[in-house]
Amino acid sequence: MRILFTNPTPVIKYGMQLGFEKHGWQTARIEVPEQTEQGLQKKIDEFKPDYIFTEGGVDTKKFVFPVLEKTGIPHIFWAIEDPIASGLAMEWAGKSVLVLTPCIEMVENYRKNGHKAICVPFAVDPDYYYKRPLHEKFALLDAIHIGNNYDWFEERYKAYQYIIQPFIDKGKKIEIYGWDWTNPKHRFNVDPKYYKGYMAHEETVIAYSSAKIVLGVHSIVNSKTMQSMRTFEVLGCGGFFLTQHTKAIECMFENHKHLVWSESYEETVDLMNFYLKNDAARQKVAANGQKLVYEKHTYQHRVANILQALGLKC
Repeated sequence: MRILFTNPTPVIKYGMQLGFEKHGWQTARIEVPEQTEQGLQKKIDEFKPDYIFTEGGVDTKKFVFPVLEKTGIPHIFWAIEDPIASGLAMEWAGKSVLVLTPCIEMVENYRKNGHKAICVPFAVDPDYYYKRPLHEKFALLDAIHIGNNYDWFEERYKAYQYIIQPFIDKGKKIEIYGWDWTNPKHRFNVDPKYYKGYMAHEETVIAYSSAKIVLGVHSIVNSKTMQSMRTFEVLGCGGFFLTQHTKAIECMFENHKHLVWSESYEETVDLMNFYLKNDAARQKVAANGQKLVYEKHTYQHRVANILQALGLKC
């Protein structure tokens, strides 16, 4: 079987695409310069896919929708922005034979609207997300946070104050990467000395493998499954993850076994002080977290569920 991906994002090329390949599928993806109606049609003519796969979809629909209508090739949509962009996702659902959502609470919503849907959370591919050798630059850090500063998610804004701010206040060696961290218009911003700009995804796996503590925040806190994809990526790299508490984190992981979570400024300070002084305890948690995601949360696991939902052999 052949599947064509319409986006070259890291979650596809280092994740879902590899999951299909490990089930014996032939895969291809179109790159950014090919993301036009003509580019997609040309790739289809060359590759002759049995399925087309899209995640996200804000701009992608401009060139994917017309081609789907012309070719009639079955389409799979991964609604990775659920539950925030549910209106756009429902539009995609109408063009798809199967909808995948990382937010289990959204499944029934799709089904009520006549769409076939299953829950497919984020995951890792162990051949890409694994522990790299220590990199001195990152190994010298007490903590690192990699992610954009989104000002419009209230729970995320709160988490900045009790997950990231304590490391700054207590004078720890911390670096922050992503967009808009020094933007004075945002409610939360940091001194430029802590902000190190944008980090390419290919470098994140090195940082996760080396920093003593990787800090995590989430935009959605009330879903049993929806969380930042960085949870799985950090754990896959054998990183020690200190994260904001969410329902998904509690449902899918054990505190102080696979990662650690905090619900307050004071709790973060306590966790910081304990784990920075206890290398063995920190390393044990990180190793357990990696073991869990390799056992239960790989894209090979996720694709098995997709194939089952499509009525295809794994």
